[in-house]
Amino acid sequence: MYRKLITLLILTVLLSTPLTPLSTTPLSSAADNGTDSGLPSRSGEQIADMWAKLMHPKADFKKPYSVAPKTVKPYSAGALRADYIQDGVNAVNFYRFISGLPYDLKATAALNAQAQYGAVLLAATGYLTHTPKKISDMPDDFYKQGYDSTSSSNIYSSYGYDDHIVARSIDAYMEDSDVGNLDRVGHRRWILNPPLQEIGIGQAESADDTSFSALQVFDMNRKTKVDYHYIAYPAAGLFPIEAFGANYAWSVSINPDEFADPIKKNIQVTLKRQRDGKQWTIAPGSYNATVSGAYLNVENSYYGSGPAIIFRPEGVDAYRAGDKYEIAITGLKSTSGASKTVRYTVEFMSAEHYVPSAATTPATRFTDIAKHWAKASIEWAAGKGIVSDIKGPFRPEDDVKEEEMLKMLLASQGVPIPPPDDGEEWSTNYYDYATNNGYNLAGSTDQKLRHLPMDRQSVAELIAAAKGLNYTGDRAIQYLLDNGYSKGKTAATVAGYAGSDPLTRAEAVQFIRNLIEAGYTL
Repeated sequence: MYRKLITLLILTVLLSTPLTPLSTTPLSSAADNGTDSGLPSRSGEQIADMWAKLMHPKADFKKPYSVAPKTVKPYSAGALRADYIQDGVNAVNFYRFISGLPYDLKATAALNAQAQYGAVLLAATGYLTHTPKKISDMPDDFYKQGYDSTSSSNIYSSYGYDDHIVARSIDAYMEDSDVGNLDRVGHRRWILNPPLQEIGIGQAESADDTSFSALQVFDMNRKTKVDYHYIAYPAAGLFPIEAFGANYAWSVSINPDEFADPIKKNIQVTLKRQRDGKQWTIAPGSYNATVSGAYLNVENSYYGSGPAIIFRPEGVDAYRAGDKYEIAITGLKSTSGASKTVRYTVEFMSAEHYVPSAATTPATRFTDIAKHWAKASIEWAAGKGIVSDIKGPFRPEDDVKEEEMLKMLLASQGVPIPPPDDGEEWSTNYYDYATNNGYNLAGSTDQKLRHLPMDRQSVAELIAAAKGLNYTGDRAIQYLLDNGYSKGKTAATVAGYAGSDPLTRAEAVQFIRNLIEAGYTL
Protein backbone atom coordinates (compact mmCIF):
# COMPACT_ATOMS: atom_id res chain seq x y z
CA MET A 1 0.00 0.00 0.00
CA TYR A 2 1.03 3.60 -0.46
CA ARG A 3 2.90 4.85 2.53
CA LYS A 4 3.51 8.44 3.52
CA LEU A 5 6.00 8.61 6.35
CA ILE A 6 7.09 11.84 7.99
CA THR A 7 8.93 12.35 11.24
CA LEU A 8 9.69 15.61 12.98
CA LEU A 9 11.87 16.34 15.94
CA ILE A 10 10.92 17.80 19.27
CA LEU A 11 11.25 21.36 20.56
CA THR A 12 11.67 24.15 18.06
CA VAL A 13 14.25 25.81 20.33
CA LEU A 14 16.66 23.02 19.43
CA LEU A 15 16.66 24.21 15.86
CA SER A 16 17.98 27.62 16.75
CA THR A 17 19.54 27.74 20.21
CA PRO A 18 22.11 25.23 21.49
CA LEU A 19 21.15 23.77 24.84
CA THR A 20 23.36 22.92 27.75
CA PRO A 21 23.58 19.17 28.46
CA LEU A 22 20.38 17.86 29.95
CA SER A 23 22.20 16.12 32.81
CA THR A 24 22.14 18.11 36.00
CA THR A 25 25.08 16.05 37.30
CA PRO A 26 28.15 15.01 35.34
CA LEU A 27 28.04 11.76 33.41
CA SER A 28 30.67 9.30 34.57
CA SER A 29 33.45 8.37 32.17
CA ALA A 30 34.69 4.98 31.02
CA ALA A 31 38.37 4.18 30.88
CA ASP A 32 39.67 5.91 27.77
CA ASN A 33 41.70 3.84 25.32
CA GLY A 34 40.58 5.57 22.11
CA THR A 35 38.76 2.53 20.74
CA ASP A 36 36.34 1.39 23.44
CA SER A 37 32.96 3.09 23.62
CA GLY A 38 32.73 2.14 27.27
CA LEU A 39 29.47 0.28 26.50
CA PRO A 40 29.02 -3.49 26.25
CA SER A 41 29.00 -5.27 22.91
CA ARG A 42 26.23 -7.81 22.33
CA SER A 43 26.79 -11.36 21.09
CA GLY A 44 25.07 -12.74 18.01
CA GLU A 45 23.00 -15.08 20.16
CA GLN A 46 21.87 -12.19 22.35
CA ILE A 47 20.92 -9.97 19.41
CA ALA A 48 18.99 -12.75 17.65
CA ASP A 49 17.21 -13.61 20.89
CA MET A 50 16.22 -10.01 21.60
CA TRP A 51 15.13 -9.53 17.98
CA ALA A 52 12.78 -12.50 18.34
CA LYS A 53 11.46 -11.28 21.69
CA LEU A 54 11.14 -7.54 21.08
CA MET A 55 10.77 -6.88 17.36
CA HIS A 56 7.79 -9.06 16.49
CA PRO A 57 4.79 -7.03 17.70
CA LYS A 58 2.14 -9.15 19.40
CA ALA A 59 -0.82 -6.76 19.70
CA ASP A 60 -3.60 -6.61 17.11
CA PHE A 61 -2.59 -3.40 15.33
CA LYS A 62 -6.07 -3.10 13.78
CA LYS A 63 -7.54 -2.69 17.28
CA PRO A 64 -5.03 -0.43 19.05
CA TYR A 65 -7.40 1.38 21.45
CA SER A 66 -8.92 0.46 24.78
CA VAL A 67 -10.82 3.75 24.49
CA ALA A 68 -11.02 5.29 21.02
CA PRO A 69 -9.95 8.95 20.85
CA LYS A 70 -12.16 11.66 19.34
CA THR A 71 -10.46 14.16 17.04
CA VAL A 72 -13.54 16.36 16.55
CA LYS A 73 -15.78 18.05 19.09
CA PRO A 74 -16.30 16.80 21.77
CA TYR A 75 -12.60 15.99 21.86
CA SER A 76 -11.27 13.16 23.98
CA ALA A 77 -7.78 11.74 24.32
CA GLY A 78 -8.75 8.08 24.44
CA ALA A 79 -6.23 5.42 25.39
CA LEU A 80 -4.14 2.79 23.67
CA ARG A 81 -4.23 -0.84 24.72
CA ALA A 82 -1.44 -1.84 27.09
CA ASP A 83 -0.15 -4.60 24.80
CA TYR A 84 -0.04 -2.19 21.84
CA ILE A 85 1.99 0.31 23.86
CA GLN A 86 4.28 -2.47 25.03
CA ASP A 87 5.14 -3.32 21.42
CA GLY A 88 6.45 0.23 21.04
CA VAL A 89 8.35 0.05 24.33
CA ASN A 90 9.88 -3.24 23.21
CA ALA A 91 11.14 -1.65 19.98
CA VAL A 92 12.75 1.24 21.89
CA ASN A 93 14.42 -1.24 24.23
CA PHE A 94 15.70 -3.33 21.33
CA TYR A 95 17.43 -0.35 19.72
CA ARG A 96 18.98 0.62 23.04
CA PHE A 97 20.08 -2.97 23.63
CA ILE A 98 21.94 -3.29 20.32
CA SER A 99 23.58 0.08 21.04
CA GLY A 100 24.96 -1.14 24.36
CA LEU A 101 22.66 1.00 26.53
CA PRO A 102 20.35 0.01 29.40
CA TYR A 103 17.20 -1.48 27.88
CA ASP A 104 14.75 -1.41 30.77
CA LEU A 105 12.59 1.52 29.66
CA LYS A 106 8.96 1.54 30.74
CA ALA A 107 5.89 3.49 29.66
CA THR A 108 4.12 5.31 32.48
CA ALA A 109 0.43 6.07 32.69
CA ALA A 110 1.07 9.80 32.99
CA LEU A 111 3.35 9.98 29.95
CA ASN A 112 1.02 7.75 27.90
CA ALA A 113 -1.85 10.11 28.70
CA GLN A 114 0.26 13.12 27.75
CA ALA A 115 1.23 11.50 24.44
CA GLN A 116 -2.43 10.74 23.68
CA TYR A 117 -3.33 14.42 23.97
CA GLY A 118 -0.50 15.27 21.60
CA ALA A 119 -1.51 12.64 19.04
CA VAL A 120 -5.15 13.77 19.12
CA LEU A 121 -4.15 17.43 18.67
CA LEU A 122 -2.05 16.53 15.63
CA ALA A 123 -4.83 14.38 14.17
CA ALA A 124 -7.39 17.12 14.79
CA THR A 125 -5.31 19.72 12.93
CA GLY A 126 -4.14 17.26 10.28
CA TYR A 127 -0.57 18.61 10.35
CA LEU A 128 2.63 17.13 11.70
CA THR A 129 4.21 19.98 13.65
CA HIS A 130 5.64 20.53 17.10
CA THR A 131 3.75 23.83 17.34
CA PRO A 132 0.17 23.12 16.19
CA LYS A 133 -2.29 26.00 16.18
CA LYS A 134 -5.39 25.90 18.33
CA ILE A 135 -8.62 24.78 16.72
CA SER A 136 -11.41 27.25 17.44
CA ASP A 137 -13.79 24.75 19.04
CA MET A 138 -11.12 22.92 21.10
CA PRO A 139 -11.17 23.65 24.85
CA ASP A 140 -8.16 25.64 26.06
CA ASP A 141 -7.17 23.00 28.60
CA PHE A 142 -7.28 20.20 26.01
CA TYR A 143 -5.17 22.26 23.60
CA LYS A 144 -2.63 23.08 26.29
CA GLN A 145 -2.18 19.42 27.20
CA GLY A 146 -1.79 18.51 23.55
CA TYR A 147 0.68 21.32 22.91
CA ASP A 148 2.73 20.33 25.96
CA SER A 149 3.09 16.92 24.34
CA THR A 150 3.86 17.89 20.76
CA SER A 151 6.46 20.44 21.85
CA SER A 152 8.35 17.86 23.91
CA SER A 153 8.18 14.60 21.99
CA ASN A 154 9.16 12.73 18.87
CA ILE A 155 6.20 12.82 16.48
CA TYR A 156 5.36 10.71 13.46
CA SER A 157 2.80 10.54 10.66
CA SER A 158 1.84 7.69 8.37
CA TYR A 159 -0.83 7.36 5.71
CA GLY A 160 -2.15 4.19 4.09
CA TYR A 161 0.25 1.97 6.03
CA ASP A 162 -1.47 -1.23 7.13
CA ASP A 163 0.78 -2.16 10.02
CA HIS A 164 1.64 -1.47 13.65
CA ILE A 165 1.97 2.32 13.55
CA VAL A 166 3.73 2.76 16.89
CA ALA A 167 6.26 -0.04 16.32
CA ARG A 168 7.02 1.31 12.85
CA SER A 169 7.37 4.84 14.21
CA ILE A 170 10.26 3.67 16.41
CA ASP A 171 11.96 2.23 13.31
CA ALA A 172 11.51 5.58 11.57
CA TYR A 173 12.94 7.53 14.51
CA MET A 174 16.03 5.33 14.47
CA GLU A 175 16.46 5.66 10.70
CA ASP A 176 16.21 9.46 10.92
CA SER A 177 18.09 9.91 7.65
CA ASP A 178 15.54 11.76 5.53
CA VAL A 179 16.38 15.20 4.19
CA GLY A 180 14.65 16.96 7.09
CA ASN A 181 16.44 15.07 9.86
CA LEU A 182 19.80 13.98 8.43
CA ASP A 183 21.73 16.94 9.79
CA ARG A 184 21.01 16.03 13.44
CA VAL A 185 19.39 12.54 13.69
CA GLY A 186 17.73 13.93 16.78
CA HIS A 187 14.98 11.34 17.17
CA ARG A 188 17.63 8.66 17.31
CA ARG A 189 19.74 10.57 19.81
CA TRP A 190 16.81 11.07 22.20
CA ILE A 191 16.01 7.34 22.11
CA LEU A 192 19.69 6.57 22.73
CA ASN A 193 19.98 9.16 25.50
CA PRO A 194 21.73 7.33 28.38
CA PRO A 195 19.64 8.76 31.29
CA LEU A 196 16.31 7.89 29.64
CA GLN A 197 14.11 5.63 31.79
CA GLU A 198 10.42 6.47 31.28
CA ILE A 199 8.51 7.11 28.05
CA GLY A 200 4.94 7.60 26.88
CA ILE A 201 3.23 6.62 23.63
CA GLY A 202 0.11 7.99 21.95
CA GLN A 203 -1.71 7.55 18.64
CA ALA A 204 -4.74 8.97 16.84
CA GLU A 205 -6.19 9.11 13.31
CA SER A 206 -7.27 12.21 11.41
CA ALA A 207 -10.40 12.58 9.32
CA ASP A 208 -8.54 11.39 6.21
CA ASP A 209 -7.18 8.29 8.06
CA THR A 210 -3.69 9.66 8.50
CA SER A 211 -2.17 8.18 11.64
CA PHE A 212 -0.29 10.43 14.06
CA SER A 213 1.76 9.24 16.99
CA ALA A 214 3.81 10.85 19.74
CA LEU A 215 6.67 9.46 21.79
CA GLN A 216 7.32 11.29 25.08
CA VAL A 217 11.05 10.92 25.44
CA PHE A 218 12.28 13.88 27.54
CA ASP A 219 13.10 11.94 30.66
CA MET A 220 16.12 11.95 33.00
CA ASN A 221 14.90 9.59 35.71
CA ARG A 222 17.56 6.89 35.46
CA LYS A 223 19.12 6.71 38.90
CA THR A 224 22.42 5.14 37.89
CA LYS A 225 24.61 7.17 35.55
CA VAL A 226 25.72 5.35 32.41
CA ASP A 227 29.47 5.04 32.00
CA TYR A 228 30.47 5.66 28.37
CA HIS A 229 32.87 7.43 25.99
CA TYR A 230 30.58 7.59 22.98
CA ILE A 231 27.39 6.05 21.61
CA ALA A 232 27.79 4.77 18.07
CA TYR A 233 24.95 3.78 15.77
CA PRO A 234 25.57 1.23 14.43
CA ALA A 235 27.43 0.11 17.53
CA ALA A 236 30.85 -1.53 17.69
CA GLY A 237 30.90 -5.32 17.47
CA LEU A 238 28.04 -7.34 16.01
CA PHE A 239 25.13 -5.30 14.70
CA PRO A 240 21.97 -6.46 12.86
CA ILE A 241 21.43 -5.56 9.22
CA GLU A 242 17.71 -5.40 9.95
CA ALA A 243 18.36 -2.22 11.94
CA PHE A 244 20.53 -0.37 9.44
CA GLY A 245 19.75 0.31 5.78
CA ALA A 246 22.03 1.39 2.96
CA ASN A 247 21.02 5.07 3.15
CA TYR A 248 21.00 5.34 6.94
CA ALA A 249 23.34 7.88 8.48
CA TRP A 250 26.00 6.67 10.89
CA SER A 251 26.18 8.67 14.11
CA VAL A 252 28.53 8.95 17.07
CA SER A 253 27.32 10.87 20.12
CA ILE A 254 30.25 11.80 22.35
CA ASN A 255 30.33 12.18 26.12
CA PRO A 256 30.47 15.95 26.79
CA ASP A 257 32.33 15.37 30.05
CA GLU A 258 35.25 13.91 28.07
CA PHE A 259 35.08 15.65 24.70
CA ALA A 260 35.04 19.31 23.79
CA ASP A 261 32.35 20.35 21.34
CA PRO A 262 33.76 19.18 17.98
CA ILE A 263 34.53 21.68 15.24
CA LYS A 264 33.28 20.51 11.85
CA LYS A 265 36.23 21.79 9.82
CA ASN A 266 38.57 19.65 11.93
CA ILE A 267 36.63 16.38 11.73
CA GLN A 268 37.44 13.63 9.24
CA VAL A 269 35.83 10.20 9.08
CA THR A 270 37.36 7.13 7.45
CA LEU A 271 35.53 3.86 6.84
CA LYS A 272 37.16 0.70 5.52
CA ARG A 273 35.30 -2.42 4.44
CA GLN A 274 37.43 -5.45 5.24
CA ARG A 275 35.85 -7.72 2.61
CA ASP A 276 37.33 -5.89 -0.36
CA GLY A 277 39.53 -3.24 1.25
CA LYS A 278 37.35 -0.41 -0.07
CA GLN A 279 37.90 2.79 1.88
CA TRP A 280 35.89 5.99 2.18
CA THR A 281 37.30 9.25 3.50
CA ILE A 282 34.64 11.81 4.37
CA ALA A 283 36.32 15.16 4.87
CA PRO A 284 34.94 18.56 5.89
CA GLY A 285 33.07 20.36 3.16
CA SER A 286 29.67 21.60 2.09
CA TYR A 287 27.21 18.71 2.12
CA ASN A 288 23.59 19.05 1.16
CA ALA A 289 21.10 16.83 2.96
CA THR A 290 19.95 14.25 0.42
CA VAL A 291 18.33 10.81 0.63
CA SER A 292 21.61 9.10 -0.29
CA GLY A 293 25.25 9.85 -0.94
CA ALA A 294 28.24 11.13 1.01
CA TYR A 295 27.47 13.29 4.03
CA LEU A 296 29.21 14.74 7.08
CA ASN A 297 27.94 17.05 9.78
CA VAL A 298 28.82 17.97 13.34
CA GLU A 299 25.81 18.79 15.53
CA ASN A 300 26.41 20.44 18.90
CA SER A 301 22.88 21.24 20.07
CA TYR A 302 22.72 18.42 22.63
CA TYR A 303 19.84 16.33 21.42
CA GLY A 304 20.00 13.80 24.20
CA SER A 305 23.23 14.12 26.19
CA GLY A 306 25.91 15.43 23.89
CA PRO A 307 27.22 16.49 20.48
CA ALA A 308 27.21 14.12 17.53
CA ILE A 309 29.23 13.41 14.42
CA ILE A 310 26.89 12.32 11.62
CA PHE A 311 28.25 10.74 8.44
CA ARG A 312 27.36 8.51 5.51
CA PRO A 313 29.60 6.93 2.86
CA GLU A 314 28.67 7.06 -0.80
CA GLY A 315 27.96 4.05 -2.98
CA VAL A 316 26.99 1.42 -0.39
CA ASP A 317 24.04 -0.49 -1.84
CA ALA A 318 23.50 -2.59 1.30
CA TYR A 319 25.18 -3.58 4.53
CA ARG A 320 25.55 -7.34 4.39
CA ALA A 321 25.84 -9.95 7.09
CA GLY A 322 29.49 -10.84 7.54
CA ASP A 323 30.81 -7.47 6.38
CA LYS A 324 33.13 -5.65 8.76
CA TYR A 325 33.68 -1.89 8.67
CA GLU A 326 36.55 -0.15 10.44
CA ILE A 327 35.72 3.43 11.44
CA ALA A 328 38.10 6.19 12.51
CA ILE A 329 37.04 9.72 13.49
CA THR A 330 39.90 12.19 13.81
CA GLY A 331 40.01 15.87 14.77
CA LEU A 332 38.32 15.50 18.14
CA LYS A 333 39.56 17.20 21.31
CA SER A 334 39.25 16.33 24.96
CA THR A 335 37.84 18.88 27.39
CA SER A 336 41.45 19.65 28.33
CA GLY A 337 42.42 20.27 24.69
CA ALA A 338 44.25 17.02 23.92
CA SER A 339 43.75 15.43 20.49
CA LYS A 340 41.45 12.40 20.50
CA THR A 341 40.56 9.79 17.89
CA VAL A 342 37.62 7.41 18.00
CA ARG A 343 38.21 3.99 16.39
CA TYR A 344 35.87 1.02 16.32
CA THR A 345 34.79 -1.89 14.11
CA VAL A 346 31.24 -2.91 13.20
CA GLU A 347 30.50 -6.45 12.04
CA PHE A 348 27.07 -6.80 10.48
CA MET A 349 24.94 -9.89 11.06
CA SER A 350 21.36 -10.96 10.43
CA ALA A 351 19.21 -11.06 13.55
CA GLU A 352 16.42 -12.86 11.71
CA HIS A 353 18.67 -15.54 10.21
CA TYR A 354 21.42 -15.81 12.78
CA VAL A 355 23.09 -19.22 12.97
CA PRO A 356 24.24 -20.20 16.49
CA SER A 357 27.79 -21.37 17.06
CA ALA A 358 28.71 -24.94 16.20
CA ALA A 359 29.16 -25.74 19.89
CA THR A 360 25.39 -25.67 20.34
CA THR A 361 24.71 -27.94 17.36
CA PRO A 362 23.50 -31.43 18.32
CA ALA A 363 25.35 -34.51 17.08
CA THR A 364 23.94 -36.49 14.16
CA ARG A 365 23.78 -40.17 13.35
CA PHE A 366 26.09 -39.93 10.34
CA THR A 367 28.89 -42.48 10.53
CA ASP A 368 31.54 -40.86 8.32
CA ILE A 369 31.92 -37.23 9.48
CA ALA A 370 33.58 -37.59 12.91
CA LYS A 371 36.90 -36.10 11.74
CA HIS A 372 35.68 -34.23 8.69
CA TRP A 373 36.32 -30.48 8.41
CA ALA A 374 32.61 -29.83 7.72
CA LYS A 375 31.30 -31.85 10.66
CA ALA A 376 29.86 -28.82 12.47
CA SER A 377 28.09 -27.51 9.37
CA ILE A 378 26.74 -30.95 8.43
CA GLU A 379 25.33 -31.35 11.94
CA TRP A 380 23.93 -27.81 11.75
CA ALA A 381 22.21 -28.63 8.44
CA ALA A 382 20.78 -31.85 9.86
CA GLY A 383 19.46 -29.96 12.89
CA LYS A 384 17.75 -27.46 10.57
CA GLY A 385 16.21 -30.19 8.41
CA ILE A 386 18.27 -29.09 5.42
CA VAL A 387 19.71 -32.61 5.07
CA SER A 388 18.09 -35.79 6.33
CA ASP A 389 19.70 -37.17 9.48
CA ILE A 390 19.75 -40.90 8.85
CA LYS A 391 21.95 -43.51 10.47
CA GLY A 392 24.65 -44.23 7.94
CA PRO A 393 27.19 -42.40 5.75
CA PHE A 394 26.75 -38.81 4.66
CA ARG A 395 29.37 -39.17 1.88
CA PRO A 396 30.81 -35.67 2.41
CA GLU A 397 33.40 -35.97 -0.39
CA ASP A 398 30.95 -37.11 -3.07
CA ASP A 399 30.05 -34.50 -5.67
CA VAL A 400 26.70 -32.90 -4.90
CA LYS A 401 23.98 -33.63 -7.46
CA GLU A 402 21.83 -30.88 -8.87
CA GLU A 403 18.69 -32.25 -7.22
CA GLU A 404 20.46 -32.43 -3.86
CA MET A 405 21.60 -28.83 -4.07
CA LEU A 406 18.10 -27.68 -5.01
CA LYS A 407 16.59 -29.55 -2.06
CA MET A 408 19.09 -28.06 0.38
CA LEU A 409 18.48 -24.53 -0.86
CA LEU A 410 14.70 -24.76 -0.64
CA ALA A 411 14.82 -26.54 2.73
CA SER A 412 17.12 -23.83 4.13
CA GLN A 413 14.50 -21.23 3.20
CA GLY A 414 11.59 -23.16 4.70
CA VAL A 415 9.84 -23.67 1.35
CA PRO A 416 7.12 -26.33 1.86
CA ILE A 417 7.49 -29.01 -0.82
CA PRO A 418 4.89 -31.84 -0.81
CA PRO A 419 6.06 -35.45 -1.01
CA PRO A 420 6.06 -37.10 -4.45
CA ASP A 421 3.13 -39.13 -5.68
CA ASP A 422 3.52 -42.87 -5.88
CA GLY A 423 5.97 -43.84 -8.60
CA GLU A 424 7.48 -40.34 -8.89
CA GLU A 425 11.11 -39.54 -8.16
CA TRP A 426 11.68 -37.81 -4.81
CA SER A 427 12.83 -34.57 -6.44
CA THR A 428 9.87 -34.15 -8.82
CA ASN A 429 8.03 -31.55 -6.76
CA TYR A 430 11.26 -29.66 -6.06
CA TYR A 431 11.75 -29.23 -9.79
CA ASP A 432 8.11 -28.28 -10.28
CA TYR A 433 8.66 -25.47 -7.78
CA ALA A 434 11.91 -24.46 -9.47
CA THR A 435 10.30 -24.36 -12.92
CA ASN A 436 7.34 -22.31 -11.70
CA ASN A 437 9.73 -19.80 -10.17
CA GLY A 438 12.08 -19.48 -13.14
CA TYR A 439 15.12 -21.22 -11.68
CA ASN A 440 18.00 -21.82 -14.06
CA LEU A 441 18.50 -25.61 -13.77
CA ALA A 442 19.60 -28.09 -16.40
CA GLY A 443 17.47 -30.81 -14.80
CA SER A 444 14.30 -28.84 -15.39
CA THR A 445 14.36 -29.81 -19.07
CA ASP A 446 16.29 -33.09 -18.90
CA GLN A 447 15.54 -35.34 -15.95
CA LYS A 448 18.76 -37.32 -16.42
CA LEU A 449 20.78 -34.23 -15.51
CA ARG A 450 19.18 -34.05 -12.09
CA HIS A 451 21.36 -36.94 -10.94
CA LEU A 452 24.64 -35.49 -12.24
CA PRO A 453 27.18 -33.41 -10.30
CA MET A 454 26.62 -29.65 -10.19
CA ASP A 455 29.51 -27.28 -10.81
CA ARG A 456 30.08 -24.08 -8.86
CA GLN A 457 28.96 -21.81 -11.70
CA SER A 458 25.63 -23.61 -11.87
CA VAL A 459 25.26 -23.12 -8.13
CA ALA A 460 25.83 -19.38 -8.59
CA GLU A 461 23.19 -19.29 -11.33
CA LEU A 462 20.73 -21.13 -9.08
CA ILE A 463 21.31 -18.74 -6.17
CA ALA A 464 20.77 -15.72 -8.42
CA ALA A 465 17.69 -17.24 -10.08
CA ALA A 466 16.12 -17.93 -6.69
CA LYS A 467 16.35 -14.17 -6.05
CA GLY A 468 14.56 -13.51 -9.34
CA LEU A 469 17.72 -12.58 -11.27
CA ASN A 470 18.38 -14.11 -14.67
CA TYR A 471 22.16 -14.06 -14.31
CA THR A 472 24.42 -16.60 -15.96
CA GLY A 473 28.15 -17.32 -16.07
CA ASP A 474 30.51 -14.71 -14.67
CA ARG A 475 27.65 -12.32 -13.92
CA ALA A 476 26.04 -14.83 -11.55
CA ILE A 477 29.39 -15.47 -9.85
CA GLN A 478 30.05 -11.76 -9.44
CA TYR A 479 26.60 -11.37 -7.90
CA LEU A 480 27.53 -13.86 -5.18
CA LEU A 481 30.84 -12.15 -4.53
CA ASP A 482 29.36 -8.65 -4.46
CA ASN A 483 26.72 -9.66 -1.94
CA GLY A 484 29.06 -11.56 0.35
CA TYR A 485 27.30 -14.86 -0.38
CA SER A 486 30.62 -16.44 -1.30
CA LYS A 487 34.26 -15.57 -0.78
CA GLY A 488 35.33 -17.76 -3.67
CA LYS A 489 37.28 -20.99 -3.56
CA THR A 490 40.78 -19.51 -3.64
CA ALA A 491 39.99 -15.79 -3.84
CA ALA A 492 37.01 -13.43 -3.89
CA THR A 493 37.21 -12.99 -7.68
CA VAL A 494 35.46 -14.60 -10.61
CA ALA A 495 38.59 -16.62 -11.39
CA GLY A 496 39.12 -17.46 -7.72
CA TYR A 497 35.54 -18.69 -7.46
CA ALA A 498 36.49 -21.59 -9.79
CA GLY A 499 33.12 -21.88 -11.51
CA SER A 500 33.97 -25.02 -13.48
CA ASP A 501 34.94 -27.03 -10.40
CA PRO A 502 32.48 -29.50 -8.90
CA LEU A 503 31.07 -29.00 -5.42
CA THR A 504 31.26 -31.77 -2.83
CA ARG A 505 28.32 -32.53 -0.57
CA ALA A 506 30.24 -31.11 2.36
CA GLU A 507 31.07 -27.95 0.41
CA ALA A 508 27.43 -27.65 -0.60
CA VAL A 509 26.30 -27.71 3.03
CA GLN A 510 28.90 -25.11 3.93
CA PHE A 511 27.78 -23.02 0.95
CA ILE A 512 24.19 -23.08 2.21
CA ARG A 513 25.30 -22.14 5.70
CA ASN A 514 27.32 -19.21 4.36
CA LEU A 515 24.25 -17.99 2.48
CA ILE A 516 22.09 -18.07 5.60
CA GLU A 517 24.71 -16.32 7.72
CA ALA A 518 25.01 -13.61 5.05
CA GLY A 519 21.28 -12.92 5.30
CA TYR A 520 20.24 -14.55 2.01
CA THR A 521 16.50 -15.03 1.59
CA LEU A 522 14.33 -15.97 -1.36
